Amino acid sequence: MQLLLTHSKKFLIVASLSCFLFIIWLNNAPISILSTDSIWETIGRELNLDHKAETPAVQTEIHKLLADQGKLYSILQAAAPYIYFIHQQTQDRGLPTEMALIPVLESEFNPNDHSKRGATGLWQLMPGTAHDLGIKVKPSYDGRRNVVLSTKAALAYLNDLGNLFKGNWDLALAAYNCGQAKIASAIRRTGSHSFWNLPLPRETKVYVPKLLAIAAIIKNPEKYGVQLPPITNEPYFTELQTNKSVSLARIAKSSGISMETLHTLNPDYTYGSVFNKGGYSLLVPVNKVQTVKNQLADNISSSQR
Repeated sequence: MQLLLTHSKKFLIVASLSCFLFIIWLNNAPISILSTDSIWETIGRELNLDHKAETPAVQTEIHKLLADQGKLYSILQAAAPYIYFIHQQTQDRGLPTEMALIPVLESEFNPNDHSKRGATGLWQLMPGTAHDLGIKVKPSYDGRRNVVLSTKAALAYLNDLGNLFKGNWDLALAAYNCGQAKIASAIRRTGSHSFWNLPLPRETKVYVPKLLAIAAIIKNPEKYGVQLPPITNEPYFTELQTNKSVSLARIAKSSGISMETLHTLNPDYTYGSVFNKGGYSLLVPVNKVQTVKNQLADNISSSQR
């Protein structure tokens, strides 16, 4: 009996010590170990608008998306360099998280995408809209393709549309697509404030249900049998302000950052050179910030995204 008690005491001591050490490890473990969520899982939990997923219009768009899951996966994977920043900016403004999904429709997260009507960038801003939002557009530089500036401008515009239509986000999204004047005119003609009852361009009548369909799928991928790409829920890039001109090729050569990555993050510079006047900036992967800072010496300042 004494032997059994001795072994029991030893077991309890070892078990207690193991638990104690585990707690110490847990409290000191890096956040990246504790937080394993993909950004899409985080976004999915925050998609709280009424997606009207059972309505015929949204169901039609859901079926289209499910018919080519490979394409949907590729588009959501293409968001990897940008989606953390876009999501954070959406949250900072108190906007519905659904607004972070607009680039899925507008550009498929390709900042170099260019429409026949002249829109470009992640948010597909037209030249006139860009001018109204204070974004520079010139032959050597197109701010509509700047990831940071275009995102802030587009979300500010969406915030204004949300206020204009008193929190009716179906109307705000429709206005982002076809212009607030067309929405206001349709409301005056019909007396209805329901997007679903307004006579609007065909593209707009599809635009809103498609965004709601994307949101519905991301919110509940298991229901639809969809696999979402695992994208780390942490910043991908840092914005560096530089006071001297520098070419992307030079940065790539000295830092080990691929030209493809630099162009992905800095598509706004038409000829691949960052200017030294006017507050222009450079985006670099977070794991290469110090290397680039060292290269540019003391002519640079940074802010993480």
